[in-house]
Amino acid sequence: MKRSTKTIAALVAAPLTMLIATASFADDDIARPSYKFVEVDYVYGTANVESPQLPAQATRDTWNLPEGFAVKANYVFVEQLLLRASYYDGSGEWKKTADVDASSGLVGISWLAPTSDATGIDVGIDYRGDNVTFKNSKNNFDEDINGAGVSFGVRAAPFKNTEIGARVGWYEGDYEGAIGFNLNFAWNFNEQWGINASWDSIDADVNKNEITKYELNQYAIGGRFYF
Repeated sequence: MKRSTKTIAALVAAPLTMLIATASFADDDIARPSYKFVEVDYVYGTANVESPQLPAQATRDTWNLPEGFAVKANYVFVEQLLLRASYYDGSGEWKKTADVDASSGLVGISWLAPTSDATGIDVGIDYRGDNVTFKNSKNNFDEDINGAGVSFGVRAAPFKNTEIGARVGWYEGDYEGAIGFNLNFAWNFNEQWGINASWDSIDADVNKNEITKYELNQYAIGGRFYF
């Protein structure tokens, strides 16, 4: 799970450059995307875990986590300080012989830079925690992974009532150089309500004896309330 410099650069630069460029075509009357909202999503998740505590086949397989949800919230205060928080919980089965679960939570604070009306850019400090469990008649694995990091986000409104957003993060601590990534699309009915689809991912080498590698993907659809 080692990553080349070129891979990391492409992962970071491509979607963010696209968003900034697209935003330049926005109509003059489009305001910067709202940063005050609560979002609730249904999530289909997948996880890949490598651990000496797990059966060998379980470390090679992708775990499907179809029963999941996520809650996210953003809030701006003092005009340019952005608070971010999210929580995800998902569960499923492995080969119908084991229950598997994954959850993650994140809190962050960012500086929201002054930008053109149609684009929002922020740079922040985050703290993230993940938990993964595997339970059957022979194995009982329950592990926490925690660490701090930095992240960079862009949100753009290329057209009226639409929004595209991306965020890239880098995390340390129990994570041994993890890359977190988010891509989001939202369409707003009005100033208070909208629907959205998103992909959240983290890919990590882990600095613990019980777990060595961890990857979690969340594919979500849900709704937003702006306040």
